[in-house]
Amino acid sequence: DVFGGSEIASLRGKVAIGHVRYSTTGEVSLRNVQPFIARYRDGQVAIAHNGNLVNAGLLRDEMEQTGSIFNTSSDTEVVLHMLAGSRQGTFVNRLVDALMQVEGAYSMVLLTEQTMVAVRDPHGFRPLVLGRRGGAWVVASETCALDLIGGTFEREVKPGEMIIIDADGVQSLMPFPRRERKACIFEHIYFARPDSTVFGRSVYGTRVALGRKAAQEHPVE
Repeated sequence: DVFGGSEIASLRGKVAIGHVRYSTTGEVSLRNVQPFIARYRDGQVAIAHNGNLVNAGLLRDEMEQTGSIFNTSSDTEVVLHMLAGSRQGTFVNRLVDALMQVEGAYSMVLLTEQTMVAVRDPHGFRPLVLGRRGGAWVVASETCALDLIGGTFEREVKPGEMIIIDADGVQSLMPFPRRERKACIFEHIYFARPDSTVFGRSVYGTRVALGRKAAQEHPVE
């Protein structure tokens, strides 16, 4: 609805990243609009994040004490700083190193000039799905996004899974310690569209079942 045919037609490239969620951490302002794009020693990287990092404030304070400068008030920017500061040898290892230090909910998509990485926190708080559109791989926070672009659903990204998509195809890693599954019920109640499937369940069907249960527990005429 925001970007029409002329805007899309003017874009060049083989990969894309987008974000349509309001900021839930920090102020609601243009500087917090994602995806965030940064340039560091290995080139450019873009990031889109759904979730909340509960220790972002502490990590940010520590980095500011050592001279880091932040452009936004979003928790997502903390990940970019830790990624750039990691001493690991590859982009993927630097990302794992950064995410090992954060706590909370995240479904993220990151894009470099060669690679797209999708990653979900070990608890699986927020949804993330993998799909196809023709010969292209697509990652989205909801299955309805695949429907809207004529894509097909492949599978849910597992909690703690990191999916790497590049010229060689798709690779799956499980680099984080296993955690108890803790899917956020608000996805079914409020966040997700009713025509989506989230955490393996129909959002619309779940809402109907919740209403039926409420009627049984608190009957009214």
